[in-house]
Amino acid sequence: MLKKLLKSKNMKSFTTLITRLWWAWVLAAMVAVFGLTMILAIGQPIWFDEGYSILLAQQPWPDMFALAAVDAHPPLYYMLLKVWGSTFGWSEFALRSLSALLMAGAVGVGLLLVRRLFTPRVALATLPFLVAAPFVLRYGYEVRMYALAALIGVLATLVMVIAVRQQRWRYWAIYGVLVTLGMLTLYLTVAVWLTHAVWLLARSIRRKEPIRSWRWLVALTGSVALFVPYMPIFFSQLFHSVLPGVGSEVTLTKLVDVFTTLVVYTSEWMVGGWLSLLLLAMAVLAVVLTVKVQRRLRGEAQEGFMLVAWLVLIPVLFFALTSLVGSQPIFINRYMAHVALFFYLLLGLLAALGWRYKQHLISVGLALLSLALLLTGVVRLAEAGNFNSERQQQPSTIELRQAFDCTDTTAVADDPYTYIDTVYYFDDCNLKFYSAENVENRGGYAPLHDSVDRIESSADVSSKHLIHIRWVGAEPSFDVGPEYWFIDSVQKDKQVIDRYLRVNVE
Repeated sequence: MLKKLLKSKNMKSFTTLITRLWWAWVLAAMVAVFGLTMILAIGQPIWFDEGYSILLAQQPWPDMFALAAVDAHPPLYYMLLKVWGSTFGWSEFALRSLSALLMAGAVGVGLLLVRRLFTPRVALATLPFLVAAPFVLRYGYEVRMYALAALIGVLATLVMVIAVRQQRWRYWAIYGVLVTLGMLTLYLTVAVWLTHAVWLLARSIRRKEPIRSWRWLVALTGSVALFVPYMPIFFSQLFHSVLPGVGSEVTLTKLVDVFTTLVVYTSEWMVGGWLSLLLLAMAVLAVVLTVKVQRRLRGEAQEGFMLVAWLVLIPVLFFALTSLVGSQPIFINRYMAHVALFFYLLLGLLAALGWRYKQHLISVGLALLSLALLLTGVVRLAEAGNFNSERQQQPSTIELRQAFDCTDTTAVADDPYTYIDTVYYFDDCNLKFYSAENVENRGGYAPLHDSVDRIESSADVSSKHLIHIRWVGAEPSFDVGPEYWFIDSVQKDKQVIDRYLRVNVE
């Protein structure tokens, strides 16, 4: 019955019309991703990483570059954010809309990539998997560099494919520039460039191309040459790590955690029995389809499928190996944000190509099950928001700020982390932070080096009211002295404000 319906004249006319309007569908997908991303961002407070981005972007240009040089990430995103914020303002909507636009652009380019590798119909078949992608939507509103890195990564992949097929130097030149821009946005984009290099090398060897014709090698060498001026800073950051010890090794458990987060936006330890079975069924269907599709593909289609698949597998392997290097593992799930798009593209490709090669039952099963699970992930994302899984904390800064009046009040953050985590919403208050010693001029706390907002005790405060902002479960660093009486506490999730009144103040 289904086959008769699909082969009917009306259905063929309908699918032909949709295919002819594929540009409109791509634009609609981009608009949908932007709109859904911004809807999910409503009420999500600016948290530490985002607050740090804003602090850097609001600095004068020389100070911003100096701070970026002692950070863990390169400066391109901060430059873009500074221009964007100066133009459109520093509101949450303005700041998050930049990331949402970049991620919507990445989705559009991803669909163009699939069309270039296969056909417009295959591209349209992958569209729902990108629109309902929880990890794409989550980091589509993060005020960080992940959306920009995703856009550069997928755009460079598209340009590389065009360059390979047309063998024109101008495309290879554009590709080399994009690789450099990617490295100046997020060092971890190297996982994408490594995948490209492996794929290009395998393709050249398979086609028995002489080394002198490897234009891609010239392009990658050129990208390294463009990056050379920034390498001293890069190596300084690499060998003087400024990353906090919040990462983990990529173990089998962590791989499962990455998979469950990408699909249903739920940590593996929170996944129940029934959901585990559904996720397992999805994984089995995907593996079976991969084997069956790979056997049928030939020529450029096979190379295209391998490229997308490798853009999922090789970065995971890269992160797994690098997580074992050094004294502190540095892998965090959000470091998959710039390659997650390829995971969702691969799911759509498997469903579309499985249907093309007559694996109808498996293809439909994978498509329906995957989309149902992805939509579940979107719902869970809406519930969880920007929950910090590493610290197991839900930022509640907006609610805390609304809980008190700033009049004749000094707010004291318990430590530099809490200060950066809350400063965005306390810019109209007299916000200070406690630190027994001057903050080191490196890492995420570097903007607070030699800060006038640092205090060493409550004796440095003279206002009538004092509030102490801290976290539940952590031993307070700041000790309020006898010059203040404790009044009460207000708690939101794991964040607490202790309120004090100065003694003998009339």
